[in-house]
Amino acid sequence: MIRVSSLISSSRSVQRTLALLLFGGFALSTVFAAELSGEIEATNEAKNLAQMNCGAQIECIMPDGRLATIGARTAQKANPTALIMDDDTISCPLQGGDTTFVIALPKAALLDRFTFVNENASAYGELKISVSNYRLPANSSKWTEVEGVIPFARKRLFNLSMLGVEAKYVRLSFHVEKEGQIAALGLYGQESLEKFSERQGRVMQVHNQARTFNLEDVVNFNFANSYARAHVVYVSSGSPLSAKRMIDDDTVTSFHFSKTDPHPTVIVELADREQLHRVSALYKMQAGRLDVYLADELPNDLRDLTPIASVTDPGNGKAAVNFNPHSARYVALRWTPDSSQNYNDTFELAEINAFGDVPLSILQETDAGPLYASNSHLPPPGEGGPDFSNKLGTLADPPSISEVSP
Repeated sequence: MIRVSSLISSSRSVQRTLALLLFGGFALSTVFAAELSGEIEATNEAKNLAQMNCGAQIECIMPDGRLATIGARTAQKANPTALIMDDDTISCPLQGGDTTFVIALPKAALLDRFTFVNENASAYGELKISVSNYRLPANSSKWTEVEGVIPFARKRLFNLSMLGVEAKYVRLSFHVEKEGQIAALGLYGQESLEKFSERQGRVMQVHNQARTFNLEDVVNFNFANSYARAHVVYVSSGSPLSAKRMIDDDTVTSFHFSKTDPHPTVIVELADREQLHRVSALYKMQAGRLDVYLADELPNDLRDLTPIASVTDPGNGKAAVNFNPHSARYVALRWTPDSSQNYNDTFELAEINAFGDVPLSILQETDAGPLYASNSHLPPPGEGGPDFSNKLGTLADPPSISEVSP
């Protein structure tokens, strides 16, 4: 049970207030997107540029030398496009041998670091990172190598420095000794989450709530993120100052709930009411059940709501649910640990994603940053701006997405 008093004003600005509620012998912390004087949140402030919503594209050369087929009919688990879909729970196989990914950014950028998730920490081998400002064949000797050979093994989250490197193209060369799955590729640099969120005013917003779009005309967009002006407005335990880590576009940072919290819970307020069809979360590998709630108003008590969906995780550290499009302003996630397991550590939640469809036609070919806009106020494809869907390759033909857990 949670009880939260709404302090949101008529202008929808969030009151910078902390409230402590007593329940069951422990404190529940309610956060209203606070900028707390004298306090600094230890969170990521950079936008992940290796994403479709930034105009990034990807190709993959398989161990047998073939270029991976990328298209809507490609099986989700075999589609490298999944790595740049802004959903940290979707993975791509790393087969034994040599696999190369080439990520193309819409323009050259100064980079600071590269991240990825080695799912279940099962895959191991070596990685080489190379960069270029020009389009090169994957096997060209003209790529500039960064940091030499990087071993990866027995570690789930990787955060590798690329400080001061400029690139438009990034080549990732994996030599895999034990195959596994990877997910959530990240390239971070000088572009900030704040800068991306400020650009939403440049996007044409035309009321079109009843309009639907074909699959080839839309891209998944995560509205539960700082770059989309979302805010964490409630956490059931833990330090409120770190709550933003769950929506900071970075799998390396995570929020720690209290060890004594029987049902770690978080509520995210979106910038506007959105049509959502998928919610996913990446967290510490632990067995349990995730309940997902959607609401138009900040709920006073989750017991008054029925979950839009629930999913049981045997311990993969990720969960996702798909559902029919549903309008909501608030997304709540409630975790119930598996009582048969003995967990001494805190529950850690790294990223929350809440997806809706955004038409590709609002992307700008040279600057995809202004993508964010309410998906209820967008021009239909072909009417609100140029349609680049035939030029974007992988962007225009994303794979189908299924639930992560049964």
